[in-house]
Amino acid sequence: MEKPQIVKTTTLTYDVLDVGLDFLTYDERFRAIRKRVGGPQFAECFVCGKHFADGEMISLMITNRGNKAVCRACGTKLQEQLKGDV
Repeated sequence: MEKPQIVKTTTLTYDVLDVGLDFLTYDERFRAIRKRVGGPQFAECFVCGKHFADGEMISLMITNRGNKAVCRACGTKLQEQLKGDV
């Protein structure tokens, strides 16, 4: 007999403060530095989940809950939304 399970889902809201397009290149050097400093590896876009490919430019989304790596497409959309708020 299987034991009962309870699954809880938490929803967090992130306020996007700014976006830096083409902030850095996802490559072996970047992964080595992130591994050395013990930070998150940012292997995928925080918004859409797209996995980053070697040589791809990563954008930086600055939020009220810390910085997040996003793909260029998501970064561009967010930047356009921010400009609309001005």
